[in-house]
Amino acid sequence: MRGNLTSCSADFADLLRAVSAVPGIERIRFTTSHPKDLSDRLIEAMRDLPNVCEHIHLAVQSGDDEVLRRMNRKYTSSHFRERVAALRKAVPDIAITTDFLVGFPGETDEQFENTMRLAEEVRFDAAFMFAYNVIPNTAAEKLDGQLTKKVKNARLARLIEVQNRITCEINKSQVGNVYEVLVEGVSSKDKNRVTGLTRQNKTVNFKGDAGLVGKLVNVQATEGHLYGYVGELV
Repeated sequence: MRGNLTSCSADFADLLRAVSAVPGIERIRFTTSHPKDLSDRLIEAMRDLPNVCEHIHLAVQSGDDEVLRRMNRKYTSSHFRERVAALRKAVPDIAITTDFLVGFPGETDEQFENTMRLAEEVRFDAAFMFAYNVIPNTAAEKLDGQLTKKVKNARLARLIEVQNRITCEINKSQVGNVYEVLVEGVSSKDKNRVTGLTRQNKTVNFKGDAGLVGKLVNVQATEGHLYGYVGELV
């Protein structure tokens, strides 16, 4: 029966449907999905289930296929791009966040530039970005081509600059939109303001009081910033 986990072959899309059917659940958000596991059925569930939020964290790590192979990621950059396109077609207002890891052993200048190109092309809403550091007793520790800290940090700085620009551009372009916000608490800086999250997992700060905490309210974005929005209660 659809929506019930009655079979050993049930997948994550079935789990979403089952959780969605539980009375009283207004928002469902899952933390991450490996790109190789982002099936058409999962995308369809995100499209069809009204309480599944329009946000997904899809860690790409690198935009270069050879680096991805050495990372044992089990997908290519073209597959990742195709999955993102399918997501955006099914859920047009989805926010997509990611992880980047630069400076993996053996990463060449050209391979790093492939990551930069992917960031510019895909235009993620936000990203967690890191420079590779050796972790003892891992397969990567034994790989040839370990890069210097100076090279890794320089690449990371370039990527952060590009991604932060893209994030600000996206959020500023969405000023004027009205978002459903789950109010999480009173601002630590101003007791007359509250903060909450949109369904796209973006932070909104707006005038309000503690009586709004825990409630779903509509807020219009009036300013776009790196962290999210300033808004006004509608």
